[in-house]
Amino acid sequence: MKVLHMDSDIPSVYFPIGSLSEGGTCEFSTKKCRYYCPSGGEINEHEKWAYNYFKKHNEETVLKKIMCDYKELSKIPYNAKMIQWFAWGDCPSELTEKVTVCILAIKDEGIPQYGFTRNRRLWEIIPHYDNLSIGLSLDDLDNAKEMSIINGKMTAHPNFQSGYAEMIFNGQIVSKCNGWWCITDAETQNSDCTRCLTNNDGCYSR
Repeated sequence: MKVLHMDSDIPSVYFPIGSLSEGGTCEFSTKKCRYYCPSGGEINEHEKWAYNYFKKHNEETVLKKIMCDYKELSKIPYNAKMIQWFAWGDCPSELTEKVTVCILAIKDEGIPQYGFTRNRRLWEIIPHYDNLSIGLSLDDLDNAKEMSIINGKMTAHPNFQSGYAEMIFNGQIVSKCNGWWCITDAETQNSDCTRCLTNNDGCYSR
């Protein structure tokens, strides 16, 4: 099995959703987040397998597996040449250091990465680069704007009513995305993470 699975056209890390007591990884989730979670509460075997792989193996082994899976998946035509973190689930406290080591090592390989987490410590550790952007998800819009200013990095405000995540840089909403559509001040387009990376838009804004 793989630790990376495809989210549309992006090799992605999927972990089990839900609280730690339920076998999930959403240690920092809010009641509102859990209520509106689009997963429907379902946990797939490949998500459990990936999570257990991260827990059982050291950083070097996990990194090798990620790179192996990425090289295989990135050969598929039209797939985005990047890695998404936590398309499902999140990074629990026990994996913060291990995930950090992997993200920084992948950055050194020149592979673009983005993702979203509610693990504030992970978010604070990971630096923001043109090709590396991890957003801190916060339910309160004012808090999300303030945190983006203080830390100079991306935050994300999930708009549960519209189904869009609002990407925030320097206190401003720069785009809204739901995985199918990406909305900016200029236009609404089909979501295309490669385009956002190339144009420094969306999650890859500066």
